[in-house]
Amino acid sequence: MSLLHTVEENVATGVVKEVYDELKGMFGAVPDGLKLWSLKPEALQHHWEEIKEGFAKDTEAQKFDAIVRYLVSEVEECEYCVGFNGGLLINMFGMTQDELALMIKEPQTAPLGEKDMALLLFALKIVKQTKDVNSEDISTLKALDISDKEIFDIAYTATSLVMGDMLLNIFKAQD
Repeated sequence: MSLLHTVEENVATGVVKEVYDELKGMFGAVPDGLKLWSLKPEALQHHWEEIKEGFAKDTEAQKFDAIVRYLVSEVEECEYCVGFNGGLLINMFGMTQDELALMIKEPQTAPLGEKDMALLLFALKIVKQTKDVNSEDISTLKALDISDKEIFDIAYTATSLVMGDMLLNIFKAQD
């Protein structure tokens, strides 16, 4: 239960009700972590649209996204997101607890191709050592034929994850 009083399903109206109905249709319930966003309906709607876009991706892209979310959330110590994404990685992508634990210690062991690995390591540098990101990092990514848009997208994703993890941690949102 969150420290804040979020909009409950039985009193939701407008955009919040619309998103809640879609969430219930997809997950059978509205996760507490998403209820937190009900306090800012336009942010809830935006967050939900990004989640739906993620589920529309191919399997490899979904696995990459789950790994990024898992490892960024581990850095931010967001138990809610670590648990959710760890569960996805185990149940949807066949990873083991041992593989997850190793990936936390050694992110380069993640089951990813070269391009995705470079993006993952860049995302982790963004959240761990923001001020140390430099032109060499960008040149390394571009040498792998990664576009400016892809570089910006992973930076946007990583920093958005930090914000989301912080909000969940601050207000103790958990299922």
